[in-house]
Amino acid sequence: MKEKPEWLKREDRNWEEIYSKYCLAEIPWHSDRPDQELIDLIESKRIKPNSVLDVGCGAGTDALYLVSKGCKVTAIDVSREAIRIARERAGEAGVEIDFIAGNFLDVAFDNESFDFINDRGFFHHINPGDREKVAIKMNDLLKSNGYYYLRSWSDKEEESERGPYRISKDEIRETFSRFFQIGEIKDFRFGGKGARGYACLMRKEAHK
Repeated sequence: MKEKPEWLKREDRNWEEIYSKYCLAEIPWHSDRPDQELIDLIESKRIKPNSVLDVGCGAGTDALYLVSKGCKVTAIDVSREAIRIARERAGEAGVEIDFIAGNFLDVAFDNESFDFINDRGFFHHINPGDREKVAIKMNDLLKSNGYYYLRSWSDKEEESERGPYRISKDEIRETFSRFFQIGEIKDFRFGGKGARGYACLMRKEAHK
């Protein structure tokens, strides 16, 4: 089995260097097309998002797709270079997206600003000690009956110091059930044939 490169190590990963040094085709988590799971969710009209936050947006693939479906999209990533690339792609597509370079936990947003939060591979990079903070902020940012769509690596992937944290179904429930109604946690593969993951649509409870 081919050893994964050093720059995929989880600790002290340099996101800026990765997006500056490597082309998108060399970055294993990048895809030029949204996962079929997101496409199916939107095309089925099971949910009809208007204001969207795309967390950990990378080069902007999901953000570009969501804006093409009529959503008003804000997209955030910790890497300034990833955001530069995403802005360039949005410009080439002739669409407007509000891109933000920064740490999700540090950037201030107005509460209840979004009715859909899209997370393709953001949560599984969060240090376990910060997971509750992320869940609280997700809850704060969503409107009543808004949805958070999580896709993370699953614990069916072999544990390693490389790549994101492997997340179990129990960890998803323990982190988010206090804030959200947890839907079915489904098996899927990133990009259709990549790492094994879990996909889960969660709904924020309406104010009583």
